[in-house]
Amino acid sequence: MKRLYYAMLMCPLLLTGCQGEGMQSTGKEPVQVKVFQVSATSVDGTGHFSGTVEEKSGTALSFSSAGTLSTMNVRLGDRVHRGQTIATLDETSARSSHEAAQATLLQAEDAYRRMKTLHEKGSLADIKWVEVQSQLQQARSAEAVARKLLSDCRLVAPFDGVISDKSGEVGQTVLPGAAVARLVSTVGQQVRIAVPEGEIGDIAVGQKARIAVPALDGKVFQGTVTERGVTADAFSRSYEVKLRVDDADASLLPGMVAEVSLTGKEGHTAYVLPPHIVQLDETNCTFVWVASEGHAEKRRVVCGDYTADGVIVDEGLKEGDQVIVEGQQKVCEGTKISL
Repeated sequence: MKRLYYAMLMCPLLLTGCQGEGMQSTGKEPVQVKVFQVSATSVDGTGHFSGTVEEKSGTALSFSSAGTLSTMNVRLGDRVHRGQTIATLDETSARSSHEAAQATLLQAEDAYRRMKTLHEKGSLADIKWVEVQSQLQQARSAEAVARKLLSDCRLVAPFDGVISDKSGEVGQTVLPGAAVARLVSTVGQQVRIAVPEGEIGDIAVGQKARIAVPALDGKVFQGTVTERGVTADAFSRSYEVKLRVDDADASLLPGMVAEVSLTGKEGHTAYVLPPHIVQLDETNCTFVWVASEGHAEKRRVVCGDYTADGVIVDEGLKEGDQVIVEGQQKVCEGTKISL
């Protein structure tokens, strides 16, 4: 669950109308206030986290040999299929080398056939026959290497996916292993979230989740926790958790923001107050004003999680307490009040 950042919410609510808590208003008219009667409210155990959609698998697409980029057949965001041509290099040199290797292979094969007949008749020495066989094998190997170099001038997609990055431009000289594009899979997307250390204990692998994506008009997907980090971030003190999107479709793209709802601990009852009535004093302690026997009483409280209904008060209040919700800016400790 999202934690309440008390300092941000409460600074505007610091008291400005009183000069000191000891100031009594016994000789003045009571301050008119409205109160909220504290009672236990049912609170579910659902945690809400913001995360990011990520591809489960992705790869940088690069050529295995150097050359000049001849064609670039994709644009950013294009969907491609396995085996589709992404880009090509100028193959003039590679094709010439392959044609030369083919010619050498044809010569070696012709020599092999002629020498084989002579060898079978006993007219060719064994050492010469071994030499002919070696030349044929060398020609076959050279042709295979040249064919591979020619094939490497064509870059194809290794799997279905989306082009998430494109850095190659026609006419550019590329080096072996230098990426010209990045391909990410659109199957098996996952969502990464950060869970505060106080709530990581409620998360388990296999836990189900609801994933809403604002960029898709709030479209909802179902998810499952697949990984739970074991080391907290040194600064945020949060743990990385990854979820598989069970019913992902082509509309869900890497980088999209996802709102994840995870059911953690079981529902329970708690005292929940509207956040605007919880204030922060000069010692950075949270407090509320309580109506007690016709007077205002400053009551320090300990707050917990922040829910959709308000802030949970863990300590400082009891069932039936009357918390001032209107007029609290006008009271001090001991101020006479009327409801």
